[in-house]
Amino acid sequence: MEEVSVSPSIQRIILDITKMKTVFITVVAMAITIVFGYDEIFDKVDVDKIINDDSLFTGYIDCMLEKGPCTLEHSEEFKKLLPEVIATACAKCSPIQRQHVRKTVKALSEKKPDDFKIFRSRFDPKGEYEAAFTAFLVGTD
Repeated sequence: MEEVSVSPSIQRIILDITKMKTVFITVVAMAITIVFGYDEIFDKVDVDKIINDDSLFTGYIDCMLEKGPCTLEHSEEFKKLLPEVIATACAKCSPIQRQHVRKTVKALSEKKPDDFKIFRSRFDPKGEYEAAFTAFLVGTD
């Protein structure tokens, strides 16, 4: 096969196109993660530890309900994601995150029924997500 000589300007153009493709692929990968799922860092949260430590559990609940500061690990992120999680019945959650949400909501309803009522009125005042979210809560994956 015959070698083809390419001018330096063509080589730069090819290199620039290659760099642009790499940047584009990186941006698309990041967008897919943002659009289609929550960060896997939330998979590693020790939900049992939080639920079983009343002070810790109360701290997270108070953050979500704006009754206290959001200084606990991931509490600020949880607070931001919570409306979407409820509205979409955890559609973007990983299987582990879905288990965590189910376990947390169950603990909230059993251990802090008054706060559970506040959650319902704050995050679904019209009851428009209740059926889908309840179906998610009793479901399994």
